[in-house]
Amino acid sequence: MGSGSASLKVDTSVKGIVLLTLPISMAKLIPELNYLFNAAFLGHLGSKELALAGITGVYYLIFSAIGYGLNNALLAIMSRRAGEDNRDEIFSTLWHGMIVAIIMSFLFILFTRTLVHPVMLWAGIEAGGARIAGDFLNIRIFGLLFLYSLQMQNAFLISIQQTRYLVLIAVVQSGVNLFLDYGLIFGHFGLPAMGFNGAAIASVISEFIGMITVSSIIYGLNISERFNIKPVFNVVSKTLKLVFFQGFPLMSQLAISTASWWIFFILVSRTYSYEEQAVTQTMRNLFGLGGVFSWAFGSSANTILSNLIGQGRHSELFRIVKKLCIISTVGMGISMILLNIFPSIFLGLFGQEGHFILSGVGPLRVVSVAMIILCVGAIWLNAVVATGQTKIVFWIEFWGITAYLIYVWVVIEVLKLSLSVAWMSEWVYWTLLFCLSYSYLKFGKWKKELSYTA
Repeated sequence: MGSGSASLKVDTSVKGIVLLTLPISMAKLIPELNYLFNAAFLGHLGSKELALAGITGVYYLIFSAIGYGLNNALLAIMSRRAGEDNRDEIFSTLWHGMIVAIIMSFLFILFTRTLVHPVMLWAGIEAGGARIAGDFLNIRIFGLLFLYSLQMQNAFLISIQQTRYLVLIAVVQSGVNLFLDYGLIFGHFGLPAMGFNGAAIASVISEFIGMITVSSIIYGLNISERFNIKPVFNVVSKTLKLVFFQGFPLMSQLAISTASWWIFFILVSRTYSYEEQAVTQTMRNLFGLGGVFSWAFGSSANTILSNLIGQGRHSELFRIVKKLCIISTVGMGISMILLNIFPSIFLGLFGQEGHFILSGVGPLRVVSVAMIILCVGAIWLNAVVATGQTKIVFWIEFWGITAYLIYVWVVIEVLKLSLSVAWMSEWVYWTLLFCLSYSYLKFGKWKKELSYTA
């Protein structure tokens, strides 16, 4: 390492953890707030539009989650390389991840443009709703080209601990999205009123702007001189294989996880009223909104632990994970207490009438508890990711999803219990993921298998 190069070793103090995690949280929170306002705008078009926003949102989230899985794999590899001070491999990992991401995005666009209408009908959506949802997704899916690039480059910034720039990226992207959402849905600012499809166009444009912003920041950081990281664009088959084989289990894991959530929404759409479906959409927004802090701590766990393993300090894993869990749970607990004291403020954002707020209070209480469990589960799961044992992560997810799907099928389809009981599925899922992740780290042989191999 050159004498003028910035250190890439992580700070594991409480202050260091907070300084790393807070910008990640803010960067995740700002888009979720944007999704919240997006749902609120669509809610003013009607309950049907708000309900369809839930189905289409989760469909897109499946493909977004696949990118996030690749992002997690890249983050673990790049953070490990940073801990090893193997700087040349950091950018190389990013570049090969981008190649995989671009190929995937074209495949998913082709799939959606070809099959989305039949998929919507198969999901049990009535013909009119399936047409509206399909038309929306045929536009929305093009955002993957830009979203995947944005995700990979964000992982690069996190791995070299430049997380403060994530907030700027999120502010720019969300500001554009909010402006275009309001303009294109309702026809303000001289823009055409496009209703439901206006939200799709706004999202695609904002993801493009986000990609341009993060690329400009990385270029402006002058990583060659400041971090002694040389941007090399060669294609190395060994690195490409490493990225793909480390990423594939995580991509599969998150795709299955999100697809199971989509099945949950399908079952809800078949069993409950439009008002209850709209409540479910608001719970999705709440889960996404609150979950940003949990997933931010998950990303920090991945980064910090991968970096420490790269330094040969894997014996500190349990101490760091416990510290992360305490900080995350305290913060989430305070937020959930405030939310449950004033539930009508959140539920009133969506412009719904009748018994909507009353119907939403019960599920809101249930989701609040789920978020506390999520805090712990996400950190322990990402600790397993940091060890490089992504196949183990896949199987942890597999058993968690199996339990989740059995629960939602019995509760919603067979017993037809209340929406609040249906949302307790998140308790089952995250509790099991925590238990399996903890058990593997406590009793598994991960310490003997820490080297990355393709």
